[in-house]
Amino acid sequence: MNELTRESLVQVAHHYYPVGFPPEEDNYDEPLLAFQRTPEHQRWRAAWRKALDEWKEWADFLERLRAVFPGYDVGDVTQPWMAACVRCCVYLETSLPEGGRVVTRVVGAVSILAPLYLVYTTTETLRVGETSVRPRLTYEPAGEARPCAEKLAQLIEEAFGYRPFPLELAEVPLPDLRIGHLNLESEQPTLLNAILGENLGNVP
Repeated sequence: MNELTRESLVQVAHHYYPVGFPPEEDNYDEPLLAFQRTPEHQRWRAAWRKALDEWKEWADFLERLRAVFPGYDVGDVTQPWMAACVRCCVYLETSLPEGGRVVTRVVGAVSILAPLYLVYTTTETLRVGETSVRPRLTYEPAGEARPCAEKLAQLIEEAFGYRPFPLELAEVPLPDLRIGHLNLESEQPTLLNAILGENLGNVP
């Protein structure tokens, strides 16, 4: 993929996701849902099988991360078959004077469908006796997370030769494609969902 144009990335999405098959029409009495029997979904599954076959390369990359970020928790937060990327995470924690802590996760998501990646952060404040709220997700890391995110991006590019996902195209709508369970009226799938996955903010 030489050009990261809207058209070329939409074409990638159409290669791996079928048109139609809205979730509200899914028939769970069948062994496979209708969209799972399409050539597009079979190509998506083949991409995952290839990623799993090459898992040692990803494991070696994680070891490199642990060496570059000594003293930090570094983990694999990949959800095979659930998204379109493998993911790693560097955890940053800050203690609060009144107790509790702020947890920032610097996440590297590497697409299994295109030579693209995305580095982003989720931030969550945890206080004793309080229910945690949904972590705040940002694609523009700041503060302590910024140098960590820049280093993580550098390491991904060195290891895989991938380029950053063009965020100006993140919200390009793909309403006709079946991408996970996003095709409901309240949540239409986007190009970012197709190339990397849905629920990117869901990081343990």
